[in-house]
Amino acid sequence: MEHNKDYVFYDNAFMTTMKAPMKQFQVSIVGTKDYIFLVPNKSVGFFVILNTIKNHQYFDGVSVQEGLKKLIDESTDVVSLENSLKALLEDDGKYIYELSALKAFKFGGFLGRQTLRMDVSKLHKTNVSPKKKKDSKEFRAFYENHT
Repeated sequence: MEHNKDYVFYDNAFMTTMKAPMKQFQVSIVGTKDYIFLVPNKSVGFFVILNTIKNHQYFDGVSVQEGLKKLIDESTDVVSLENSLKALLEDDGKYIYELSALKAFKFGGFLGRQTLRMDVSKLHKTNVSPKKKKDSKEFRAFYENHT
């Protein structure tokens, strides 16, 4: 598998949700052409690091970011990566976004940073962006080339 061709991974990103619009959550993003997975880097109120992650072999004694890198490196193809992440995140809709099921999937820019808005429903909207401007532009380019 090749980064920026088969998948994207950003270990330093932020997310806001409609339920907590003034709060930014620290997440890692793993994206494929069909899914976006948001993995919390640390427990904060609305999003808690799943017990599964704490107990999973890839995260034993390492950070969430390092565990995700290991999981990606050991995946043989995109489907196995998607299945591993779905199992890890227990198919939880707060963390897993299937692009074909979204009502809106739209990038917007402000001062050079690209932010993705994903609308699952009227009451479930999420904004996400890698922290670095360069990464946010790369993130947008990946999805413009794959959607």
